[in-house]
Amino acid sequence: MIRSALSLAFAATALTLAGCGSAPPEHYYALNPVAAPAGVAPSSLSIAVAVVAIPPAVDRPQFVINQPDNSLSLLEQQRWAAPLKDQIPATLAANLSRMLGTPNVTTWPQLPLPGTTWTISVSVQRFESWQDQKAVLEATWQVLDKANTPVKSGRSAFEEPVQGTGYAAMAMAHERALGKLAADIAAAVPATPTR
Repeated sequence: MIRSALSLAFAATALTLAGCGSAPPEHYYALNPVAAPAGVAPSSLSIAVAVVAIPPAVDRPQFVINQPDNSLSLLEQQRWAAPLKDQIPATLAANLSRMLGTPNVTTWPQLPLPGTTWTISVSVQRFESWQDQKAVLEATWQVLDKANTPVKSGRSAFEEPVQGTGYAAMAMAHERALGKLAADIAAAVPATPTR
């Protein structure tokens, strides 16, 4: 009887200690497209978003937080739901589809649709997270025709304030910045293909 009671007490203590030693839960965040603008006319444009280059410092699952002394902090429990090299082009494609009124927008590794009108090339120079302050996005981009000749190009830079606190608010600030980048690109896409 005493031996059984001691065994139960030992088991309970072991479970309690195991619970205390477990790692905090991980939280995952996705980048979603912004709301569709009102009054967009349907279009038959076909667009391909090419591979988007992103800075190596943020090309990782963890949130990377910028510090005032120019150092970076990796947050093991705060993670992107999918690699940024996949989420950023997917979010841009969804935004462009809504802003240009066309469902015909593909992203790598999906093959471009036959007769793709324009290819969008994007290189992200800055994708910074300043905790409870701002999301910073800077990118260069090009609109290329069927012969891969650039017809429009530009540089966009945004500092989007974080509305609220926490990492979900940070992710939403990045969403809004990507929405503004997509708006810049959409405004540059010609309505008809070049001859």
